[in-house]
Amino acid sequence: MLVEISTSIIAGGIMGVSHYFKTNSKTNDAEKILKIANNCGLFTKEEKLRLYRRNYDKKFDFTEYVFKVPLGLGLEDFLLKKSKFVDGLNNRSRKMIELRDLKTLKFDKTLPKQLLDIFNNRIPLNKEIEIEYDGMLNIRVYNKGLTKYLPYTDELLKKVKGWEVPIGVTYKELINHDFEKSQMLVVAGMTRYGKTVFLKNTITTLISKQPENVKFTLIDLKGGLAFSRFMKCKQVEEVAKNQEETIKALESIHDKLLKRQKEFLNKGYEDIGEAGIKERHFIVIDEGAEISGFTDKVKRERCTHLIGEIARISAGLGYRMIFATQYPTADVFPRQVKANTSGSLCFKLKNSTQSMVVLDEKGAEELPVGLAGRAIYQSDRKVIVQSPYIKNDFIDNKIKPHITFKARKESQDEQEVTKTTASRRNMLVIEETRLS
Repeated sequence: MLVEISTSIIAGGIMGVSHYFKTNSKTNDAEKILKIANNCGLFTKEEKLRLYRRNYDKKFDFTEYVFKVPLGLGLEDFLLKKSKFVDGLNNRSRKMIELRDLKTLKFDKTLPKQLLDIFNNRIPLNKEIEIEYDGMLNIRVYNKGLTKYLPYTDELLKKVKGWEVPIGVTYKELINHDFEKSQMLVVAGMTRYGKTVFLKNTITTLISKQPENVKFTLIDLKGGLAFSRFMKCKQVEEVAKNQEETIKALESIHDKLLKRQKEFLNKGYEDIGEAGIKERHFIVIDEGAEISGFTDKVKRERCTHLIGEIARISAGLGYRMIFATQYPTADVFPRQVKANTSGSLCFKLKNSTQSMVVLDEKGAEELPVGLAGRAIYQSDRKVIVQSPYIKNDFIDNKIKPHITFKARKESQDEQEVTKTTASRRNMLVIEETRLS
């Protein structure tokens, strides 16, 4: 009797699993996509979306479905309904049972309890999709969504070369930004979503990979706290923390650029590569929107002009700029920054208007709420990434060998005054009088 009951339970379990895999098969996802498209009105009077082929990628665990699109419909029509496809593919009535859990079953008297535990501990479906168009509509369905946390580690650091910095991971690859190919980067995002962490990630990476060739001018218009741990690094030439220091730093950089430009012209060099100069100077501006709040109109306009000029002429002269803000509006971005930007990293923003300023399209406002590090990276293509989270103790460990104890400028000035005073005390003074 017991054997029969056990056999029945096993048979029922196997049938249930078979039904699960059948209802969650690739064919089922294809049917769902077609049904969602119809329900969303993605068809014409003459045609409906039609499946052309499907391919499964075992390495990255995704299935690519290729569809023929009805005439009159395009990529934008499907992108607008992307959230509908994601929700439909992750129907809450079905959850995922891992095949590896079934392989651990022991066929003994505890089998019923094992099956029950597996059933009760199912994890929610977490499918994500990518939609592209190359004459046919390509929808890639990933069985697991993008990771929600990516730690910055030594292993990650080894994967960047030259002047690259890690932007983040997609569903299937690590994306790096190469500052030799794209010399300017705009970074935007609301507070607590990863903007400043990314800047620290970038500075740490460049100091670690190019310790003898990189120089920094760091500008933090909210007091300099974000960059405080880098202040004593030998690679950091200046940290500007307020309006006066910012203008002074930008004037200095602008003068150096003009001097180098003149030097290149005299020697017939086209750019920094032909000149054979290995050094690259990074100007990192955090909270760039604060510039528009400068009360002195002359200084505000001068600062904006300098940033624009640096953006315009710096690339070929070995200078790189990262302009970051949490309030991206049209009046915040100097025109030349926008015109010369070759890459953008956009974390979650408040609305579509801000997204349009950074990316020239909507999307950043739809990134997940409360998920730090999730961003849209746009260069020659647009991808959603999870950006690395770098811990402060990791930063301290990496920059420690590069810290020098520089004398403050005020202290140097005081020393000069002291020397001058001392020399005057020992000076013989001869005065001419009427008796001489």
